Amino acid sequence: MGFTLIEILVALAILGILFTLTLRAFSESLTFKRHEDLRLKTQQNLRAALHYITQDLRSGSYLHVWHQTPCDSTKACSNHQQVAVVTLTGESSPVAEPPGNSFTNSAETGICDARAFQDGDLALLYNGGEYQLLRITQRQLQANYAQPCSGPPNPNRDKVQHNQDKISGQWTTSAYLFKVDLATYVIREDPLEPGLKVLYRMTGYDGTGTAGAGIVAFGITDLRVWYGVPEDPNALSSRLVFYPTLEDAAAAFSTQGYGATPDSTKYIGGLVRAVRITLTGTSPGNLPGKGTPDTLSVTQTVELRR
Repeated sequence: MGFTLIEILVALAILGILFTLTLRAFSESLTFKRHEDLRLKTQQNLRAALHYITQDLRSGSYLHVWHQTPCDSTKACSNHQQVAVVTLTGESSPVAEPPGNSFTNSAETGICDARAFQDGDLALLYNGGEYQLLRITQRQLQANYAQPCSGPPNPNRDKVQHNQDKISGQWTTSAYLFKVDLATYVIREDPLEPGLKVLYRMTGYDGTGTAGAGIVAFGITDLRVWYGVPEDPNALSSRLVFYPTLEDAAAAFSTQGYGATPDSTKYIGGLVRAVRITLTGTSPGNLPGKGTPDTLSVTQTVELRR
């Protein structure tokens, strides 16, 4: 039984339609897969960027977060859009000053071993529950390291100068000088593609450091930070309240003498027990004609160890 020409043409038309539908479905499947792959890549990028921030936060020292006013994206400071973290490097030395001695506007401190400190380094002075960030301007290696460290009247110690950050107070038996880094995370313009954003890690007191500085992740469009402070600072296990700025947190405890900057009588940063970070990124993988690109966010609350 043969087929007529019309029947053959109809069959070919049907096959063409089926082929077109199959090709369209295959194309849409590839587009959807590309879309999902880009979403996954954006999520992985966000989580990798968040890992860098949480790593620094978990290495944070007694000050936890650093702040100064006015605060903007060019300065090492902490607000709702950026966070500056004081991190320990692992190097430290006991302070070699007689406990009980008072000091006023002192620009130098005697320590047992200053070999780990260099000019331009940052150091954290911990003195019986009080702490201060110091910029090292000079060191003097005077100690005989084979002999016990001692302060006046028969000193066997090194000295570090911190002329930009003079200190006052009274020395305690638990005074230490820690070498630290200061890392600030902030959103900046993408240097390669105008209109896009990157997550940037700025280092140093004035943001001019080079070690560890640079772009952490591309395609990050927003960074938000909240600071968790216990409702009752005197309770070991108290519910945390999260504030968008250190100024807001300090205002909640103003009657107890807390302030938003480290030069306050009581620095609210030392009371922060956790930091909540939200990073937002944009996935370029949306289907054609289906609206704007996807916006994805990841959030993590980091409990501070010290």
